Amino acid sequence: MAMSEEQSSYNPFRPGTGSVPEHLTGREPEQALLRQALQDITGPRKGDYGPLLGWAPQPLKIVGPRGVGKTALLAWTKSVVDPEKADVVSLADLPDSDSGEEFSEFLSELANIPGFDLKKHGESQAHKYIQMALNWRPGQPSVLGFRQILQERLQVRPLLLLLDEVMHYDAGMLGRLLRHSQKLMSDRWPLAIVLAGTPALNVHLQEVDATFINRAKNIRINDLEPAATREALSKPFVDRGIAVSDEALELMVSWTDDYPYFIQIVGSEVWKDKKAAAEVNVDLVRSVEQAVQIERNDFYGSIFHIISKAKLLEPARKAVAAIEAAPEPLNPEEVTACLEEGTDLKGKDPSDVYDKLLDAGLFWEFKARRVSAAIPSFFNYFKAEYDRGRT
Repeated sequence: MAMSEEQSSYNPFRPGTGSVPEHLTGREPEQALLRQALQDITGPRKGDYGPLLGWAPQPLKIVGPRGVGKTALLAWTKSVVDPEKADVVSLADLPDSDSGEEFSEFLSELANIPGFDLKKHGESQAHKYIQMALNWRPGQPSVLGFRQILQERLQVRPLLLLLDEVMHYDAGMLGRLLRHSQKLMSDRWPLAIVLAGTPALNVHLQEVDATFINRAKNIRINDLEPAATREALSKPFVDRGIAVSDEALELMVSWTDDYPYFIQIVGSEVWKDKKAAAEVNVDLVRSVEQAVQIERNDFYGSIFHIISKAKLLEPARKAVAAIEAAPEPLNPEEVTACLEEGTDLKGKDPSDVYDKLLDAGLFWEFKARRVSAAIPSFFNYFKAEYDRGRT
């Protein structure tokens, strides 16, 4: 089946920070948890404006290194919300109360001022809560206003809060938002919260005085199963009538490490070079190898730069050597111990060094608390760059 001009010009792959691929696959268990949270907040209530008859869901945390599709999962969650049943507020930042207009805009979005409970309280009441929040200062007895804003809204509509890049949020503001949310969820108001970020998210949350977040369901994501990689690479082509040969598909898969960001890079480069081809064959795939490698190296370079900027190249090299030499996968404590051996950490706590390398994406904690390369092919890049810097 021939493609239309519009189909041919549209690239279905989406490499890039925060991008959302056309076809999301391999995340079915995570999607089931997110669907359940939506189902919970749209369940039956006590009367028209009362709390849920069942419990509000516990918060969910999506944790993974850069490029594994955390933002894509949040975007997918938003896309499956029935706008007739619930509202969604998505945030990539949480401004503090001293940021003036930014904070006001955040609260206005949270309260959904244009249609905020006009039947029951009127717009002036909503603005009253906004002003309470804006005028609040530390040490004052008044609460920040989050709880009033949220409860008034939740009486009318269930709400899903999607919080991305949480490790960068102002800790004080995040703590207040979570504490007020905890009270509302304990009282069975229809509120669901999903937080996403790199492993630094969990470290950041330790600074936040909101104990219930420790009981949040931890959704840890990294690479995909090989079958999911094949589907993610081939389906966008097949859906548009372009066949993908088995040999070409296996070559594309071999360049991805089953890593979601690399899947999008490979798919995108092949798509751009396909021209009018009716089939993706191995010669076509080989023609984009250099372009794919340049993109991969750019990504590797960003990780290497983070580690170098933190002055952690020496302990990182120790970790790489230990992980590669171990006959069985190491646990976090064993990796932490090896960071100190023969390395001057310049007063840094080994556990803090481990956390920073984990967050940078040097390695990843897989199931059963075992540590391995977050992206296996990155180790070769890291060693080459490390050696180059020493010669």
